[in-house]
Amino acid sequence: MGGIISVVLPDSIAEELGLEPGDELLSINGEPLRDLIDYNFHSDEEYMQLTVRKADGEIWECEVEKYEDEDLGLSFSANVFDGIRRCANRCLFCFIDQLPPNPRPSLLVKDDDYRMSFLEGNYITCTNLREADFQRIAEQRLSPLYVSVHCIDPLLRQRLLGRKKPAEILLTLQRLIALGCSIHAQIVLCPGLNDGQALDDTLDALYNLAARSGHPGVESVAIVPVGLTGYQKHAELRPFTQAEAAAVVENVEARQRLYYAQLGDNFVYAADELYLLAQRAFPPASAYGQFGQIEDGVGMAALFLSQWEELKQGLPAEPPAGKLALISGKSGSVVIRPVCEELQRRGVDIELVVVPSRWFGGQVTVTGLVTGSDIVAAVPVGKYDRIHIPSNMLKFDADIFLDDMRVDELAQKLQTEVRISEPNPAALLCSIYG
Repeated sequence: MGGIISVVLPDSIAEELGLEPGDELLSINGEPLRDLIDYNFHSDEEYMQLTVRKADGEIWECEVEKYEDEDLGLSFSANVFDGIRRCANRCLFCFIDQLPPNPRPSLLVKDDDYRMSFLEGNYITCTNLREADFQRIAEQRLSPLYVSVHCIDPLLRQRLLGRKKPAEILLTLQRLIALGCSIHAQIVLCPGLNDGQALDDTLDALYNLAARSGHPGVESVAIVPVGLTGYQKHAELRPFTQAEAAAVVENVEARQRLYYAQLGDNFVYAADELYLLAQRAFPPASAYGQFGQIEDGVGMAALFLSQWEELKQGLPAEPPAGKLALISGKSGSVVIRPVCEELQRRGVDIELVVVPSRWFGGQVTVTGLVTGSDIVAAVPVGKYDRIHIPSNMLKFDADIFLDDMRVDELAQKLQTEVRISEPNPAALLCSIYG
């Protein structure tokens, strides 16, 4: 098994060799390729022999001489060539188990693959790491990794992960750090389960790991509130109350002051959703350091608002034509509302439309989980000349919502133009002003 080529860049080495999309790169210098990591690791040589299976089955042996850092010019149809390593846990709060009936099959893939953690920042539990995996992590310097810690107590972690045996994590983290791997840790916090003293014990243990290993061994810790849909079935799971969320935020901010004095950064961060639940103002963008866990919803709001403050002074004097709408979930509306109000003051005919999540059963508030059918239910047909949606509502490689509705289908149903932009102020303004 090798990597199926999806793109050959024009004027690249690969094009000169005659490689084409659909060909399969099997090995480099006799080393089989299991994933993009192997490809990057072995393709850095100056002299190489590529073994390629052409689309018609013919095997080619291609000799390459290039500069050490020169790229071959290939992209692949997947980052992992030999199949994603699936999760064997039965986590109480697993979001995949809370999907509506009959979801798209690709949404049901439970990834617990350390390679995807390194390549894409996916969180792993480390419960399926093998001896060969540790050796490879050390040999190919696979760092950082993103680890779902949740709790340092093996018995409580066993309960959270739905495993039959205690789910140790502390020794695993120590070994990864000893191999030169740095860790971004995640805690999915469930009220009444791993909060309170259990959270304090977990944060103490992770801080001690960071301090002993010469920070960063553990680079950061993100605390994220449990996400629940209308389809979750565990009676012990419930959302945070405002008071409970406020207590977590206060605990985190008190610890940040201590950790900053010892480590030189805040180390532990509460997700934006906790600030929203607590009805607290977001910290300034400077509080999030390098935004190491922004993809986990940590610091995204602060960064957006900071960038908006810089950009809003330079808005064009001439407003765009037509009646416009900004589409947002309930959580994101707190961040996007100031943008909408400022644009209105500048003469833009624009409204903020907050879309409830019907597809997930009404409990989800995250903008990225809004679906096409949710938007259809919330937006009157023909009311707007143009609506604007963020790209994180869509599949990463196609203009398709989680409910399989296409963007062009949405535009047809609403009889309006739909524009997509990256979820940052600059991209949004470019989309609005054209």
